[in-house]
Amino acid sequence: MSCAIAPAIWLWWRHWDSLNVNVQGGVNDDDTAATTFTDILGKAQETLIVHDDGNKAHGTVYDNRMVIDAVRRQLADNESLHIRCLFNDREDLDLVRQMRSEFPGRFKVRYRIGTRPLGDIHYKIADHGTIGHLSSHEHGQLERKFKLLDCSEAKRRTRKRVLGKYIDQFDVDFAGAAE
Repeated sequence: MSCAIAPAIWLWWRHWDSLNVNVQGGVNDDDTAATTFTDILGKAQETLIVHDDGNKAHGTVYDNRMVIDAVRRQLADNESLHIRCLFNDREDLDLVRQMRSEFPGRFKVRYRIGTRPLGDIHYKIADHGTIGHLSSHEHGQLERKFKLLDCSEAKRRTRKRVLGKYIDQFDVDFAGAAE
């Protein structure tokens, strides 16, 4: 019996902080996606990473005036904020065009080389995993399944466990993407 206690204590110690992660899920549309984007952006103080198709679909958040204005305000009000976007598609998006010209050192966009991977998970993650929005859908699909993971009350190691693999993959993919 005592052989099981040590692993049980270790498991409890390793995962108890997961109770501080608030998870919401559902299906969103373009309006919900725009609101969620601005909510996550509003919590970003240092970094925001975005991985998405970045296609010019009707209602895309990247052409949404509310989103563009929110990004402009957040970058203007917070000089330490850096936003990096990795898109699967190279399209002429209003957000990209405007923010690249207004904040060239702090708004970076790169494009995946090659085709969109199967099962591609898209995300917006603020401040090294403080909050993240994950979604999955087929290319051009209007309704998307999502999970919103609020780790703001969790310890750094829990944030790393919950969202770290996406952040790490983003860094690798961003480094290998085209400008």
